[in-house]
Amino acid sequence: MWQRKQSILLAVGAVLAFASWLFPIASYTGDLGVYKLRTYGLFLPDGTEDTMASPVLPYEVLHSVLGFGMLVAILLYGNRPRQSRVVRGLWMLQLPVIAFQYITMNSTLAYLARQGTMDQSLGLTFFLPMVVLVLVFIAERMIRSDEELVRSMDRLR
Repeated sequence: MWQRKQSILLAVGAVLAFASWLFPIASYTGDLGVYKLRTYGLFLPDGTEDTMASPVLPYEVLHSVLGFGMLVAILLYGNRPRQSRVVRGLWMLQLPVIAFQYITMNSTLAYLARQGTMDQSLGLTFFLPMVVLVLVFIAERMIRSDEELVRSMDRLR
């Protein structure tokens, strides 16, 4: 199971998906302090959550589902066609998560800009889903090439 490169890529992708809980999506610096947008809410400079501007989608749940999906895909190593379908579904689910996270980040900036000028800096969690998307896409291509290799060997017998 672990000797396959795609299993390692999926494991790294799962770790990065779970790591999105640890880092902010974006930080907004204004006159009143630094606001942090995390996967589970917008936090004011004093550390309390702003319930009015928290993300509509539960990104912490979505990233966790993607991480668990990658771990399940690793365990499907014996059935490559099913593993390929699961991994394809994962990266197709990852695309809207990235898009909605970007929209949420810009909506939060617009919400906070009503208080005055805000300077936005992107956090690590903004980039992690993009890295996960690339890793999952490459893993899916490797799974597909393994399946084609096995089919070509079956034709030779």
